[in-house]
Amino acid sequence: MKLARNRGMFFGSWTGTSIEAAAAAVVSGDGITAATVTAATFSTAVSGASGEYTFTYDGTAEAWKYNGTTVTLNNYGITVTGTAADGDKIIVTFTAASGGWEALGKDDDDLSKELNPDTETTKNVLGETTFTHSGYEPTVDMDMYYADPSRILYNHLLEVAMQEKYGEEDLLGYFAEAYFTSVDAEARTMSGYCYVRRAWFVPQSVGGDTSGLAIPFNITPIGGMKRGTITYDMATNVATITLDEE
Repeated sequence: MKLARNRGMFFGSWTGTSIEAAAAAVVSGDGITAATVTAATFSTAVSGASGEYTFTYDGTAEAWKYNGTTVTLNNYGITVTGTAADGDKIIVTFTAASGGWEALGKDDDDLSKELNPDTETTKNVLGETTFTHSGYEPTVDMDMYYADPSRILYNHLLEVAMQEKYGEEDLLGYFAEAYFTSVDAEARTMSGYCYVRRAWFVPQSVGGDTSGLAIPFNITPIGGMKRGTITYDMATNVATITLDEE
């Protein structure tokens, strides 16, 4: 029943486009001096799961190990420079490919788009009332957004909040308002249509209580809307949006 009711949602993105898989490696120890990773190969080896992976060289067994199991680095798309020594480590940070749109509201129990209509009512000496509507100034207040490196918005949001950046290139992203018309409960996906436009994502504070680091922010949508289709993966909280051709 919950799936049947949860039809409307908001989404945010910095780029408005899909994100390709990415992988980067850092090394430590007395042997190898560098390592490179092919993201596509690594994605296959770890079944597309984003995260941090540590490979350690066992000098006694003369083998690389991951989680205590001997592995072949080539199977993970990893190439090293230098000769491995006992205790060498390769730490790979992998980000899986995704639709590039994060579902908003994971940490909030109430989330709304306030339309903030610009209206005015006047009355003349004849007792006639005139109503003027000059449009809307919508906002969405993300009162709680906890630190989570796996979220699409998080890394850049943390950077601009900590460094107090405020330029257009820093805070201007994309906002989508979606309405879902079908649900696949077994696959845990929803699909439907949405409206996309540019938006300012402005951090309000950094800190929080014992629940964790929080970066609440406000969203101010601007400009014209474009309609598109959307598919949302409830397991990852990520959506894929395709804009309609004009």
